[in-house]
Amino acid sequence: MRARLRLPGRMRRGVFVAAVMGAAPLAAFATLAGAPLPAAWKHWRYSRAIELPPPDATISATTGRGRLAGVVMPAGLYTHTDTGLSDLRVIDDRGAEVPYVISQRVRSFQSSTLPSTLRENSFSAGAFTQLVLDAGAHAPFHNSVQIETHEADFIEWVQVEASDDGHVWRMVEERAPIFRFRKNAHEGTQLVHYAENNAQYLRVRILDGERKFPVTSAEILRQTSEPAERVPLQRALLAGAKQPAGRSVWSAELGDVAPLVTEVRFEVSAPTEFIRSVDISSSLDGKDWDLLQSAEIYRYPRGEARQEQLAVAVNASSGRWRYLRLEIVNGNDAPLAMAAPQLYITPQRIAFEQQAGRGYRLIYGQERAQAAGYDLVRRVNAAQLASAAAGQVGPEEVNTDWADPRPWTETHDSFLWLVLLAAVMMLWYAAVRSLRKSAAPEA
Repeated sequence: MRARLRLPGRMRRGVFVAAVMGAAPLAAFATLAGAPLPAAWKHWRYSRAIELPPPDATISATTGRGRLAGVVMPAGLYTHTDTGLSDLRVIDDRGAEVPYVISQRVRSFQSSTLPSTLRENSFSAGAFTQLVLDAGAHAPFHNSVQIETHEADFIEWVQVEASDDGHVWRMVEERAPIFRFRKNAHEGTQLVHYAENNAQYLRVRILDGERKFPVTSAEILRQTSEPAERVPLQRALLAGAKQPAGRSVWSAELGDVAPLVTEVRFEVSAPTEFIRSVDISSSLDGKDWDLLQSAEIYRYPRGEARQEQLAVAVNASSGRWRYLRLEIVNGNDAPLAMAAPQLYITPQRIAFEQQAGRGYRLIYGQERAQAAGYDLVRRVNAAQLASAAAGQVGPEEVNTDWADPRPWTETHDSFLWLVLLAAVMMLWYAAVRSLRKSAAPEA
């Protein structure tokens, strides 16, 4: 007999009132956090409302087409779907499937080399090594110079001036570093950026008066880039309990969101002058690491201002990985006083044709779904996507009518094992009885 605990009447009433009062906010939360989806979408577990400004109804009625609208996928969405968004669907308030396009505003980069002639490669003892480059009488705009040298380990400061006639010079870069440390497997940089201009002549001074710096060649370039759209990823990079000598190390498990990481930013608190190499490595299991890339962060004064680079782009396209490790190579210098690095992702966007008077919802969380394919991707271009009406995505809601898409045999595998075990025992019992009967003496 099971013993039952009985409370006095007053206490029972108190417990009941407290339970009701506690259940009320829980019920309200459940109402806010859960909503049923149409029966056709019962296997999709999660959804988010899409909030959009209303389109011009007269234009939609005249053209018969909706307005292109778009929303950014929040980082929290990837907790319940993969970065390929294979199970993502857009439905309207009637439950109809709505075609969409996935896009990202990624960084664009172009670099072109200008024909030029090296007119001078001289040395002024106690002052500098000087190069004079001629880009021609009708030079197009340029903003960078690449200095080639066979030196393996060095760091030098470079000054760049421009001139239209080779006599009157104007400063376009007062002080920028070039360096390489092959003994530490770091190629560094030998590219100097300066204020864009279309001057015919470029005068480059390597500010080391102790010796002539060995320059094998130099090229003038024009480089242009559009930065990628980036938002912070709410995943902390943690410093190891024991840091290796000469390095500052952070790492994090990023899971399925790893392919979206495109940048890491460092926050150096002290106004220190420094140039440090950064190694970025990836891993699938957190044990075996592959070097993704090496880069540099720096800060140094330039007149009354300062030149600094504290962000490093991450090349996330190199295979599959789930873990990221960042290492600042300090060498014999003291570690930088800094906060933990911050990761940034290039968010994914979806765009679809919004019809007047219709409401829309994202649905996801269906592990058996295949990636959707629509011809809308062939009917819109980058300019149209960039000008799509901007909306936003609401909080995540749970489908209260969700049905598991897996077959019964997968959802009840423990029961099947019990049935198999019972069948084996019955066969064993039948075999034992048969053996006993055959061994018994005939009467």
